[in-house]
Amino acid sequence: MKFDYCISNPAFNIAVVDSNDKPTNIAGTGGNTTLYRTATRHDFDTRLKDGGTLINITLKGIIPDLVYGHFSAHQVDYINLMDDIEAWAYNTCFFAVTKKPRSYKTQFNGGLAAKIYSPYSEDCFPFVYNSGSNNSMNRLFNNAFSNRVVRQLPGKNRDNFVYNYTNANIPHGPKFAFYVMESKKSYTVTEEPLYGGTICYIPTQTIEEAQKLRLFVEKNAVFKEYVQRMKLRGHAFSMRNVRKFDINQIVTGYENPAEWNIVESDLEPPKKINNEISKDRNRIKALGEVFTPTDLVNIVLDDIKTQDFNDPKKTFIDSMCGDGQFLTEILKRKLKNGIDHETALHTIFGIDIMSDNVKMCQDRLLYGREDLRHIVEKNIVCADSLEYNYLCNEDEFGPNGMFRVGE
Repeated sequence: MKFDYCISNPAFNIAVVDSNDKPTNIAGTGGNTTLYRTATRHDFDTRLKDGGTLINITLKGIIPDLVYGHFSAHQVDYINLMDDIEAWAYNTCFFAVTKKPRSYKTQFNGGLAAKIYSPYSEDCFPFVYNSGSNNSMNRLFNNAFSNRVVRQLPGKNRDNFVYNYTNANIPHGPKFAFYVMESKKSYTVTEEPLYGGTICYIPTQTIEEAQKLRLFVEKNAVFKEYVQRMKLRGHAFSMRNVRKFDINQIVTGYENPAEWNIVESDLEPPKKINNEISKDRNRIKALGEVFTPTDLVNIVLDDIKTQDFNDPKKTFIDSMCGDGQFLTEILKRKLKNGIDHETALHTIFGIDIMSDNVKMCQDRLLYGREDLRHIVEKNIVCADSLEYNYLCNEDEFGPNGMFRVGE
């Protein structure tokens, strides 16, 4: 069965097992970007109609998969970086991708970050990142090798470079260098070749430019605000996806790049939204459950065309529905637009792995209409989202335009 809209905050609905088929979690991902990506791809590939739209709140680590990965042939309508709202502590974005060929470049929304962030390498400073740890790179070093390189930068309990030898040809040249999870003590301007675990650098034309870039990262208030709003862990590492600018305009480090076109309104504090969700912290830790605040749900739904809530045949599924935060707000919008309760319920579907969540979701959708319980019991199911599929009886729609679903 295919849907017009798949809307969710994944992936808190997947039973992950070890090699002995023993569950290693019950519902949550523990912030595992791979599971977010798996759940997002699964919904898009298996549940969405051609021309349908997937809308998810996920970790920002999904962005490369949207822009030039799994979804590169499809239309990613927008990615909202969520830096202009203060909803929760998670480093998330929300996006819409439609199952049709890509015809225009993805739009980035949000506040300050939408002017600074870009996932496209052609928009950004060149960035070199040695992602391996020092231990994993040991096989690349040997005193018998010919090329002397800096293997470690200054850092905690170390004031100078640590050198080693490698067979790899590492370029010399001016650069601003730092560690991924750095202290400012690791910030380095050098022309020496660097080749060590978790070392990053931005090559420049001159040493003077590298020095200005370091000054900018250390001093600039707008960049600091961007890092905080994007909830990025490293400071200098956050230069990885910023839009490049003419480094020579930097004198003191406090100058804002003209290319970013920062205006006063960009620096207004993020809008605080109400988070009414209060859950047992032990359950959150054990199950990985994170329920989406209603205000955030409505911010996400506001980007859907109003006419799609007017259409009695438009179908919506939350494949990781929890207790129904998204589905109840979708139902409210359908009812507000004149669709009767029974017809609306026939177009609303949900899956959750926790039976108490499923029962809560069903009850919330009924508004006391026990005569309609047979609909929600068939449409809102307790299952692993990656394993369960709805099956249709004969035609999708019955004689009154009502959905008929069976297994």
